[in-house]
Amino acid sequence: MQPAKGYRYSIDPFVLCSQIPPVCSGDRILDIGCGCGIIPVILGYCFPQSYITGVEIQPTLAEIAIKNIINNELEQTVSIINEDIKNINPESTNGPFDLILSNPPYKKHNTGRLNPDRQKAVARHEITMNIKNLAEKAETLLGNNGRFMIIFPSERLTDIHQAIQATSIYPEWIRYIHTGQKKAPKRVIFSGRKNISDSERVLPPIYLSSNNIMDMNILSKRINP
Repeated sequence: MQPAKGYRYSIDPFVLCSQIPPVCSGDRILDIGCGCGIIPVILGYCFPQSYITGVEIQPTLAEIAIKNIINNELEQTVSIINEDIKNINPESTNGPFDLILSNPPYKKHNTGRLNPDRQKAVARHEITMNIKNLAEKAETLLGNNGRFMIIFPSERLTDIHQAIQATSIYPEWIRYIHTGQKKAPKRVIFSGRKNISDSERVLPPIYLSSNNIMDMNILSKRINP
């Protein structure tokens, strides 16, 4: 379920989830800005042995996310919190997380046309949270060696690197997402680790229009074995 009008998810959550490395039994995963719960639902099917939390600031979307968790019978694996992520700390979530994901607002505040629909505006523009705030909060909520992964416009990769500079999260790898073989990348997936410093790797790109997207096929098999 998602709103008939208002913010609706795209393919980004599926691409991001397809790049998650194997998750150990009992791992704790957090999705910041979960919207209608699409990422927690995907993860609930892919990693039923984990504990997944979604945080969403907008009450209407949080209510839909809860319904989606119930409708998919994932209550034992997934929980949804309707709260501003700025107010979340390890004490309120029963400890730190092993993996934090986000498909965050991707337009800088006061840039571009602000959608008159408040729900869409908050989801797409950095109104309640920006990339710097996100990185700082991820550092606070991650356990030692925990992983931070986001999908973001490729032209804002520099902003990601700048956001983590003041944190203990270090770049691990990036992977560009193209809509076609001859098109410039529209998105980039960034993965970083807390307290683990290494050379950042650039993984092979993903082409969404290709008939041979292995990672997406793997995700499909996880959800529909």
